[in-house]
Amino acid sequence: MKTERIDSKCLIKMLKSAAVNLEAHKAIVNELNVFPVPDGDTGTNMSMTFNNSVQEMLRINHDDLYSVAKTASSGALIGARGNSGVILSQILRGFADGCKGRRALDIQGLTLALQSSVEVAYKAVMKPTEGTILTVIREMSEFANAQYKNYDDLELFCKDVMESGWKSLRNTPNLLPILKESGVVDSGGQGLMYLVEGAYKGLTNQPLEGDQLIIQRDYSDRLVDDSHMRPEDIRFGYCTEFIIKDAAKADEEDLKSYFESIGDSVLVIKEEDIVKVHLHTDHPGDAFEKGLTFGPLIHMKVDNMMEMVQRESVMETGAQSKPSLPYAFIAVSPGEGISDMLKKIGVTEIISGGQTMNPSTQDFLKVINDINSEEIVIFPNNSNIIMAAEQAKEISEKNIYVIETKTLPQCVTALLTFNPEMSIVDNVSEMEEIIQTVKTGEVTFAVRDTKVNKKKIKKGDIIGITGGDIVSNGGDIEGVAQALIEEMVDENSELISVYYGQDVPEDQAHALVETLKDCYDECDVEITYGGQPLYYYILSVE
Repeated sequence: MKTERIDSKCLIKMLKSAAVNLEAHKAIVNELNVFPVPDGDTGTNMSMTFNNSVQEMLRINHDDLYSVAKTASSGALIGARGNSGVILSQILRGFADGCKGRRALDIQGLTLALQSSVEVAYKAVMKPTEGTILTVIREMSEFANAQYKNYDDLELFCKDVMESGWKSLRNTPNLLPILKESGVVDSGGQGLMYLVEGAYKGLTNQPLEGDQLIIQRDYSDRLVDDSHMRPEDIRFGYCTEFIIKDAAKADEEDLKSYFESIGDSVLVIKEEDIVKVHLHTDHPGDAFEKGLTFGPLIHMKVDNMMEMVQRESVMETGAQSKPSLPYAFIAVSPGEGISDMLKKIGVTEIISGGQTMNPSTQDFLKVINDINSEEIVIFPNNSNIIMAAEQAKEISEKNIYVIETKTLPQCVTALLTFNPEMSIVDNVSEMEEIIQTVKTGEVTFAVRDTKVNKKKIKKGDIIGITGGDIVSNGGDIEGVAQALIEEMVDENSELISVYYGQDVPEDQAHALVETLKDCYDECDVEITYGGQPLYYYILSVE
């Protein structure tokens, strides 16, 4: 039977299917990085963002379209990682807005929801670039808007909208020359199309690769957050949760009725052959026995309610008892040595991350909430982390300032210019100006053959990057680093800073520094153990 309208149950199925499909293909998306560096993470970021969206959606028993879309949007908003993840979360936010007031989506309703997705996503990006994920979602929406009146078959309409997306994706190299030169399509657009493809397969009941992937990820956390409860609200002693597998014959209402007879706060959600159960009861064993009559149990959890609530209360009181700070700094760090250095020069809290793992909006919010200060400055230290930090700023009620540091050296320079006698606003202005003067270089290795800016790069080559360009490459780490520094130093340079990574022996790093001192005797040369993975050296010239 063909689907004529997308209601709440259909949307849940489509979103789960989309998540599975992207998870199965995320490695392909990761490999589409324009630069052949070992940190292609677009697929990982988008998959983690979308999986968080689905996990949030599955925690609540939805019975209407808008609540499904809204909860999925909220999950993506909080779990967004990387620029592609943030843009994806805004696409979902717009889609949810388009579902408001509707019990189901017909062809016209889906067209309007897509249009809303485009509007919200474009507004979220200060300088939208064509040839990206934005182009792909926009051109799908434009096709839908131009053609929806010609369709009376929802599944065929969705298939043709999807085909317009694939066509748009194939055209992205013609809109962004760097994509054409590198021989790839846009990675964010590719990730989006795997999601669209998965959603279409969910709509039309087609099988997927890795059909159980999302099931393995859905239930790592609690199904229901009970930490807000007060001791006087607790009627039953144990918070009990479990999943019943292979439970296609389970009667949802029968289960719910039984669990309500032995406890409260009952949640029973059946999805195909999986049943998720949450309740508060004095007899967890009885609940398990009832579940076992329908199938094997997994992810069983039992918590003493009073202890759990008291523990949360202690943690909250502890956070509130931290000394109040007039201002605080949060910085993202890719290595232990860098973290230690940043702490020494004034950073309040470190968030681990960088090229290989971009922290989520939620990671920022957790640290923001743990700091007892209303004035907080964030240093993302990576261009792919800035949007998640900005999203945390929008969600938080504190005064958050995001300094758009794209590299570690920019962060160091900004921190060293901070003047506690000035207002935080004036300091932010000074820091935003000073980071523009910092030149940064990075030495890493190529993960594939490619051509960038007319330079042929072979897999395994050592490459030196500065200013968004690969300016040196070869087989020798120190040789590439020296060539990179030569490109960066000019007559006004006074300081060269070297941060060596976890894969560089200390004596080798010091030998490089001695060479640089001999070559640039007019500059001071400093060395610091950074401990960053994959990047042999992070260099700066000021």
